[in-house]
Amino acid sequence: MNKTLRIATAADLDAMTWVLVGASPLDPIYPYRFPDRNLYTDEFAELCRQKCAEYLATSTVVVCEMPMDHDPCRTQVVAFSVWDAPHIPTPLQLGQEPLSRPTNNPILPITIGHRDRMNVFREKCAANKRDFFDSRYTRGHMFLKILLCHPDYQRRGAGCALTSWGIEQGRQLGLNTTVFASPMGLNLYRKLGFREIGRFRVQLEGDDDFLEIPALVLPPDDGHPRRLMDVGMPFSVAVC
Repeated sequence: MNKTLRIATAADLDAMTWVLVGASPLDPIYPYRFPDRNLYTDEFAELCRQKCAEYLATSTVVVCEMPMDHDPCRTQVVAFSVWDAPHIPTPLQLGQEPLSRPTNNPILPITIGHRDRMNVFREKCAANKRDFFDSRYTRGHMFLKILLCHPDYQRRGAGCALTSWGIEQGRQLGLNTTVFASPMGLNLYRKLGFREIGRFRVQLEGDDDFLEIPALVLPPDDGHPRRLMDVGMPFSVAVC
């Protein structure tokens, strides 16, 4: 299926929010941190919007466009990936005004969700990113912070194309590509050649619920073009 990748702009904020809200129930990370999200849908959507604005301001965001199901003559953003990448300037580094306020209203304080789970999730991810990746790859690495595709457009190659974009950037820079995998992305990363180097658990003391998160790495010389052909996901790239 035809798909186009490009660097995201502020104009993509609404579409990214649509993708994040739609895909979040399928990723255990969101139900774990926001078990009450279905009771406060407007508040959760606004938090998703603010998070997407943060991604646009501080990271490299790549969106995937596909023809719309109900109008194939038109395209829309159906997926996006967020990268923390050395040597690739963020909007802030380029001098662009940060998107600190995604709407005309003040930033919404977090009043929903499980605050202790949010804190332990953030702390565990930061500590394990240092241990698994930052301390090992001192020249830097292409870190895939998040990859999401709207459920209506999953299994059409968007995830493969977006991940392959980062792999190619890492290959050109001679850097490893790294990711903390969700259950819905793990098989894709393995097909693209990532190998698991460890796991960590996010769990509050006394809490029955937990997350187990694998850490994966793909070296820059691991035959990316061949692997992309093997999984059958052609794509075009437009950077603007």
